Amino acid sequence: MRTRLTDMLNLEHPLIMAPMFLVSNVAMVKEGMRCGVAGCIPALNYRTEEELRKACRELKAAKTECGKGAYGFNLIVNKSNPKAAKQLEVLCKEGCDFIITSLGSPKTTINAAHKVGIKVFCDVTDLRFAQKVEALGADAVIAVNNEAGGHRGDISPKDLIELLR
Repeated sequence: MRTRLTDMLNLEHPLIMAPMFLVSNVAMVKEGMRCGVAGCIPALNYRTEEELRKACRELKAAKTECGKGAYGFNLIVNKSNPKAAKQLEVLCKEGCDFIITSLGSPKTTINAAHKVGIKVFCDVTDLRFAQKVEALGADAVIAVNNEAGGHRGDISPKDLIELLR
């Protein structure tokens, strides 16, 4: 199935395995890539920059080996994450296919990631935020509804689908 997402990330299937705090890991993402989908890990799952760097390198090697799929990292971009700037630096230096931003302005992330060819997808909880990140140059939005885990929007999946039509 070809979609804008499959074309953007060179995927077989238009799926992104959601980044789950303390659950998502390199082994899961490798398996997702092997199946032709994208996998994502929260950068905060790694306590040090070196651990994050090692994960980037391992996933890059796995993608080269299997020749398909994509991998990315979720970056909390507001002040609740004092590691955000250093994590972004590691991701831009080591490379990944995409970054998903959450909980703050993605402006800095979009600018830095685009300089090195990394796509940026932004979590949004309503149309107003989707329009803001579109204006900042986001490559895509992830519409977070009221059934999402972690941080959630106020819109039901049904209403969200209607809104996006």
